[in-house]
Amino acid sequence: MKFLAVLLLLPSIAMAIPSKQVQFKNSLKVVIDNSTKPDVRPGMVVASPSRSNPDYYFDWVRDTALTYRALIDYYELKKDPKIKKMIFTWIDAEAYRQNQPTFTGLGEPKYFIDGSGYTGGWGRPQNDGPALRAIAMIKFARLLLKEGNQDYVLKFLYHGVLPADSVIKKDLEYTAHHWREPSFDLWEEEMGMHFYTLLAQYTALQEGEKLARELSDSAAADFYKSESRKIASMLKNDFMDSEIGIKTTIHRVNGGLGYKNSNVDVAPLLALLHNSPYQTLFPFKSTAVKRYVETLTSTFKNLYSINKAFPDMGVAIGRYPEDRYDGYATSGIGNPWFLATLALGEYHCQAGEKGKTQKQFERALFHSDRKGGMSEQFNHITGHMQGAYELTWSHNAFMTAMMRCNQI
Repeated sequence: MKFLAVLLLLPSIAMAIPSKQVQFKNSLKVVIDNSTKPDVRPGMVVASPSRSNPDYYFDWVRDTALTYRALIDYYELKKDPKIKKMIFTWIDAEAYRQNQPTFTGLGEPKYFIDGSGYTGGWGRPQNDGPALRAIAMIKFARLLLKEGNQDYVLKFLYHGVLPADSVIKKDLEYTAHHWREPSFDLWEEEMGMHFYTLLAQYTALQEGEKLARELSDSAAADFYKSESRKIASMLKNDFMDSEIGIKTTIHRVNGGLGYKNSNVDVAPLLALLHNSPYQTLFPFKSTAVKRYVETLTSTFKNLYSINKAFPDMGVAIGRYPEDRYDGYATSGIGNPWFLATLALGEYHCQAGEKGKTQKQFERALFHSDRKGGMSEQFNHITGHMQGAYELTWSHNAFMTAMMRCNQI
């Protein structure tokens, strides 16, 4: 244990832990850098600058939607014109992407950096992407409407005609017509019906109904409302569990991974956060959510050596306890992820437990490189970073947690 502690303390000997505010500025810079690479189609985002071991130099619809949701939140707070210009460029890129031929249409998860669909073998479709993109763009549409820019909204974001010719309308139509179909989960490993995907689809249609009604597309609004209620019924009836609180996946196709059997996963927690503040089906203080978070926390607290070595810090959280992806291959042992660890902090903030939130921030900052860098994972024994470096999702998760907790 002493040797483990020395390994963990080596980074702190070299450099002090940054403050949350300093890290926020660093994370914002990384998000902007990964969103403006000169060799990437303008408006697209690389998941990480890493081009090998692992190669993440692609644009994932999900990651990019979450990235721009964070930038839209930041624009709402700061009204930064440079960020607003980036958002407009992103909308143009998504409109282009939606019209590219792919294997699964709008359910295609991953794109080359020129905007064309990935043509190799992959877990497809992933139907959370269009829903998450719609949620982000609906928020921006509302900001534009408040600013008096209805013309842009009607022309590019939501035009109430069929076949759909605007970005949000296309995503809502796809979501409303395809939510019943099994798809791959956000970890791209299991095909079935997923709490994460369905909650995003529910929220997109719920918020889409409001926007459609506001923009005089009443028939579509009624359709989106009807479908969102059906999704809500499935979520409330089929995903509740008396022991773990919330199930992650049901109706698996072909058995999924074959070794993931606990149904304990950080994905439902991410779903609750990524759909906040819009969805009210699962309040943060509800019995089911609290039981789920307790199960998730205790599972990883007991699983990882670094949690036992530094018990006074927040709990390092991974994806799921059976995880075999170590950042490089699927033959190893899974590790804590920055985005998962930060998600638990954001949850505690939303639930009014700010002391626990601070500990989660401390845990994430402790395992960073102390210079603003955050990779995908940190080792469950040594605590050192590994996997894709400067993961965009890690940084936008830090930004989002800070903004939701009113700490910038």
